[in-house]
Amino acid sequence: MWEAEKRRIIERYDARLREHGDKFSALASGTEDRRAIRFQVLSEIGIASGDTVLDLGCGFGDFSGFLSERGIEAEYTGYDINPRLIDAARKKYPNRVFEVRDVLEDSFPQFDYIVSSSCFNLCMLDGDNYAFVERILKACYSHARKGVAVDFLTSYVDFPSAEGFHYEPERVFAIAKKLTKRVVLRHDYPLFEFNIYLYPDFAGWTSLR
Repeated sequence: MWEAEKRRIIERYDARLREHGDKFSALASGTEDRRAIRFQVLSEIGIASGDTVLDLGCGFGDFSGFLSERGIEAEYTGYDINPRLIDAARKKYPNRVFEVRDVLEDSFPQFDYIVSSSCFNLCMLDGDNYAFVERILKACYSHARKGVAVDFLTSYVDFPSAEGFHYEPERVFAIAKKLTKRVVLRHDYPLFEFNIYLYPDFAGWTSLR
């Protein structure tokens, strides 16, 4: 299932790169102003200078530039399944680490924070979006020392997009709560999206009696 979807995603962005080149429009993720809002919300999970950060589905690696512009000198790594996007990211940010890697199939190290933006918005043709996201969140949470932040299109819209998948925030929250008690659902920023933060679990109140 995932292999077919992965090929479809890679081919989609290969086609967009041929059409747009290595420009922001190739990513089909709205305007740069909206991306700045997404990046701000991702960073507000708590990323600080000195932290190690994995950007999953990094595209051109622009989250690393966003952090640097705000004086956050994190140790950034970007993963993407599309080799052409990784090539473009390496040219744009030659001092950062970028790798072609699939976290559902390939081993990868621990990071302080793992973030992902606009990566799971396509409606899967061969599989279930919620089951897929559960696998992604589980993989990320098991490799994050301080937290995971991922954004999604929300079901609370007047006009859902034709090819996009609009997630019910409550269902994603429930998936996250199966992994950790410490979950934050951000649906307060001015986009038809939401962000979920997963922080390291704690033992629970019964352990303190």
